[in-house]
Order: sequence, then structure tokens, then C-alpha cells
Amino acid sequence: MPNPDLIVFDTSTLPEYYDDVHRILALPAGHVVTYDYSADHISSPAEAVLRDFEPSDRIRAVLAYVQPKAYQKGDGAAAKDVLSDPTIQTLTRLAHIVAVRSSEVGERTRYYFDLELAGYPNDKKTTIANDFVDTLRKLGEMPMKTYVALLNSTDVGAMFAQNADDQGFSKVVTAMTQDGNQFSRDTFWRITLIECRTKSLIPLWLTKPTTIMPKTAIEGEKRVSYLEVVDQSTLYFTIQFQRGDEHGRDYRMRKVTVEGSPKAASDLIRSSFASRSFGQEFVAVTIPATSSLATQEVRIQFATQLHDDDEVKDYPYGPQPAIRVRYRKDFARSAIAVVNILLASMLFAWSALATSFATAVPIAGKIVALEYRALFIGIGVLCSMYAYYLWSDDVALDKVRRT
Repeated sequence: MPNPDLIVFDTSTLPEYYDDVHRILALPAGHVVTYDYSADHISSPAEAVLRDFEPSDRIRAVLAYVQPKAYQKGDGAAAKDVLSDPTIQTLTRLAHIVAVRSSEVGERTRYYFDLELAGYPNDKKTTIANDFVDTLRKLGEMPMKTYVALLNSTDVGAMFAQNADDQGFSKVVTAMTQDGNQFSRDTFWRITLIECRTKSLIPLWLTKPTTIMPKTAIEGEKRVSYLEVVDQSTLYFTIQFQRGDEHGRDYRMRKVTVEGSPKAASDLIRSSFASRSFGQEFVAVTIPATSSLATQEVRIQFATQLHDDDEVKDYPYGPQPAIRVRYRKDFARSAIAVVNILLASMLFAWSALATSFATAVPIAGKIVALEYRALFIGIGVLCSMYAYYLWSDDVALDKVRRT
């Protein structure tokens, strides 16, 4: 029997929940985010599904946003009943639940589940979202009472089978920016592609960038996603902006910044650029060289900055996603560097200590001709420089060419 489908609602009544919506819209497919809800806000059938979750299960989940039509950002929420009409709702993202755990918090049970993001629901005019909400409202299983409920609809399978992320993302943003939605004046963008270019074995030669997908690791009981690369690589992020409704001169252009941490261990390009209605930006991030054989980690933080006219300053008005990158020393490049250092050392030693040319009959007291010794020293210098190029990332011209 196939696993049932779930719907997971956001209402974004607090800044951290508000940020969740922007984050799930901005991150590319394959990244894992964690949601948590009290059992009081999960329907009984949905709780049974979460309680019986097996490590090998992958449960389809439809993420959705709903709010009262007159709701204003920062108003908070005290209601615990099912929202009555009129409401604004839209499906925001498709995902798979890949891990579930529960914890006793006081006298209540709280469920934590890890969501692996998939595509975007292509829901024209929010028709499917409206149908879902109408059905769940009649069952009494939607916010503000219930945030996780069971779905029984053939539309779910159809949405997961679609390959229409561009259209889906556009439809989501259009719905989120309609009049009366608290997200209406926000900046929306998503990371559509992440590519990686490794350092070439040949100086000033560029390797071809390849698409990189996130990997998943378990930290404690929680699943986290990260990108795995070797040191001295360059990551390229393609960012697509999307504007739902035209606001003419009232469009608020916000700055997007990119920084890496820990700063002491990273050589990331710090970048900032202005948001654009429907434009693209390309961000290159350099992963630094490391002398350690252990895996290092850096965190790339994207942040959409506030506009001067933004009314509620403690809410994010755009995505703030963070992407973890784990990197290590490249084995092949390091091995070649070590071999070249050893070869250079042997050439220097031979040039200093040799008493006759290697192919001639040794003659006591006669040293190798100066031109041969100089040649071998020159070769040793080139080997040392090549090893330095492979091991470190201090050749400015090569680094600039890659970024």
C-alpha cells in the first residue's frame, strides 16, 4: 500500500516562520529543511503516519501558505480555531519527508520532520490550493487549529510528476504578492543552479564547470544538506528573481549580500547586488586552499537586506538561505605537489653535491659543468613553483581567471 500524502501549512505569524516560507522557495531541490509542530496541531491521521514512519520511507508532502485576507504582517495570532472565509492560500513547494522524530516537551509531544525539497507546484490561479482548503476546512483540519493533515487527492501525484519549476515558481510568487497577502511587497528569488569548477592541473587553464547536487548527512538525529567539493574550487550560483505583480515605481529594490563564515577559514568573495524584477544574477564563490587533510566546512549566507521603506523591521522581506559547503584537500593535486617537491629537493641536492656529470666517468676533484648545474637548479625551481601552485591558491592571476 503506498504511503499517504500530507499537507503542511505555514501561517507566518512570527518572523522565524515568515523566514521559513522564503527559505523553502529560495533553496534548490535536494536541500533539507526541518519543520516542527506540536502534536496538538497535527491531525490524528497525520500523526499516525508520522508515528509509524520508517527510516526507509519517503512521504510526499505539499507545503502550503494560508492567512486571513485582512491579516497584516506583525499582527501575531491568538486564534486556535479553523480559519473561516475569506482566506488567501497558495501551495508553495513540493517535498519528501525523509526523517521523523518526536520529543516530549512538558506534557506535549512535538514532532520534528526533515523535508527534502522537490519542485514547485504548478497551480494555476490557486485552484488546487482552494480545493484543498475547502475540503480541510469542512473536516476542521486546517490552521489555526491544524497545520499538518492528510491529503487524499490525485492532484498530488500529478504535481509531483510535473517538470515545470519555472512556471510553478512564477505562479507561487504571483499568488504570494496579490493584494491583501502579507508577502505582497517582498522580494522573491531562488537559486536555480549550482555549478562547481575545480582548479586545473595546468596553470591558467580553465576546467569545465559541472552541476553539483547537495548531499545529506546525519548530525545527531537531524538530517542536514551540504555541498561537497575539493579546496581551491569555485562555486557558481545562478539566482533568478521573480516579481508577481507589477508595482511600477513602488517596486522596492533591495540589496542581496553574500558572505562566508567562519571568516578566518574562508576566502569567499563578498558580494552584493540589487534585486531585479525578473532578472538573473550570477555569484562566484571561491573555496579556499587548506593545509589540513581533515574535512573543513564553510557556510555561505545569502541575505536580502531591508529597504528604507519597509515597515516592520524585524521581519525578513526576502530570502535568507544559508548553504553549507564541506571541502577537503584534493588527493591527486596534493600527491603531484608532494612529488614535485621531492623532485625539486633531489635536483637541488644533486646540483650542490655532484662532483661529475651523471653520464661521464667520475673523476675525483672534478665538478659538474656550471651550465648543467644551473639547468638542474632551474628545473628544480620550476618543480617548486608548480608544487606551490597546486598546493596553495596564492597565484592571483589564476584565481581571478577562475572567478
